[in-house]
Amino acid sequence: MANRISKNTVPDDFTLPLVFTDLLPVIFFGLASLLLGSRIHSPLFTAGASVCLATGTAKILWKLIVVVKRVNIWPLFLQMRIFMPLGFLIMVISLVLHRDVLTPAVIGHAIFQLPAGIFFVGGLAGIILMIIFSVRLDSSDLRSNWIEQLTNGAAQCAFFIGLLLIR
Repeated sequence: MANRISKNTVPDDFTLPLVFTDLLPVIFFGLASLLLGSRIHSPLFTAGASVCLATGTAKILWKLIVVVKRVNIWPLFLQMRIFMPLGFLIMVISLVLHRDVLTPAVIGHAIFQLPAGIFFVGGLAGIILMIIFSVRLDSSDLRSNWIEQLTNGAAQCAFFIGLLLIR
């Protein structure tokens, strides 16, 4: 099934509530990234997170234009497939470069610390589901979009709360 949105696709059943729901994971991701970037003192991590945040914002703008104008500005949709992985790659490179700060002991302490660890597991489960959804769900389908955005919002929120709870 996967992605059925193409250059000529204009999803006709997307709504403003869906656009605003799509905004939630972007907000939580941005807050979590800023918090983590400040804790590891990494401008490179912040740069990668900024690329991801800008990409998510552009995707929301794409959905908003689809809802309001009923047109598909293809580059706004397509950019997510290009720049989001690039942003995550920059973030991962930063984490590897800062392995002196993010040692296995530090990561283990954060992950297994309660209640933060419960939120990290929830966030990870949501991200795994999002990967599965990206392959199996039709991104032009309204129901699939709701499933994806609610799952992504819950995952990003859980990860952000986990970061807040680390002592």
